[in-house]
Amino acid sequence: MQDIPLIAEADQFGELMSRLGQVPCIALDTEASSFHRFHERIGLIQISDRSETWLIDPLTIRSMEPLGAILGSEASEIVIHDADYDLRLLKRMYGFRVRHIFDTLIAAELINEPELGLASLMLKYFGIKLDKRFQKADWCKRPLTQDMLDYAAMDTRHLIALRDELTAQLKAKGRWDWAMEEFGLLTELPFQAKEEELPGFLRIKGAKALKPRELAILRSLHEWRDSVAGKLDRAAFMVLGNDVLLSLAKAPVSNLAELAAQKGVGASAVAKYGEAILAAQQQGMATPKDQWPRLERPKRHPRDPQLEERVKRLKAVRDKLASEQDLRPGIVAANHLLMDIARAKPATIGELMAIPPIRRYQAEVFGPELLGAI
Repeated sequence: MQDIPLIAEADQFGELMSRLGQVPCIALDTEASSFHRFHERIGLIQISDRSETWLIDPLTIRSMEPLGAILGSEASEIVIHDADYDLRLLKRMYGFRVRHIFDTLIAAELINEPELGLASLMLKYFGIKLDKRFQKADWCKRPLTQDMLDYAAMDTRHLIALRDELTAQLKAKGRWDWAMEEFGLLTELPFQAKEEELPGFLRIKGAKALKPRELAILRSLHEWRDSVAGKLDRAAFMVLGNDVLLSLAKAPVSNLAELAAQKGVGASAVAKYGEAILAAQQQGMATPKDQWPRLERPKRHPRDPQLEERVKRLKAVRDKLASEQDLRPGIVAANHLLMDIARAKPATIGELMAIPPIRRYQAEVFGPELLGAI
């Protein structure tokens, strides 16, 4: 096994980037601290070419711009498994944009691999069993152990070989253009204007079932928790769990003894934060009625008595196409796309292409039969 170098000095990093600038295909992965820390950041970057692997410590290198130049180069193809998160993180932290990507997860999905995880694909194609015990490690804590470095290196060491295997199958099945379209859209996502995201307290599972006054309490508790987690740079759940926030929002407690009796609140949390939790809860309870959070009602569509029938016909055609072509139904058309098609009632491929979520290959390959169902 190659002795994996850890690049932690600016001159080493510069030399490596100069070398990799001439390489047409590079595998990349990142290890982040999101599980442990409130302020998400990249703690390690893994890079491989077809023969060697390097680990880069971004915490010790002042400028990562040379890497950004390679990622944004027209000449470099960057291979990542399940790239969406990495692309967003690279954009958020450094402003980097990956110009040409090959996502091995998307490629595996388009050839209908039954298991899409990297560990499953490595085992199937190369008989390699990946060690996943450091998946939730704190990659921003130093020093990194040798076992952690060995673990991280395996995520890119064979990724280009996997890319080659999947490329051959995509081309054999006539789906290479599908993959190119998906990869192109993927590189755009981190740079597209996002719709207004729900506030953090409304993204807690179960929050949308609360009444407006309960939401006011939840919002206050959530703001307090984020403030503490941000100062400590600890993941929010390590301060107080979501279940506790929901429970206190629905059934506020009156004193520290009642708080201590709550499931998920330990003696340590009461000692450190008890008074502050009660104060945040009280602040939420005192919120004037006109300031209570209220959920937006779902968009209402004109009544269409035939809509359900059209959706049923579309699903039947979609499922038949998926079976015939050995594809996941969502590759032909996801359920939300079928609903949009059923509402729009397109009569031509051009009209079908105008429905925003649809891919060109979906319209061209599956469009005629989907239109027939309309």
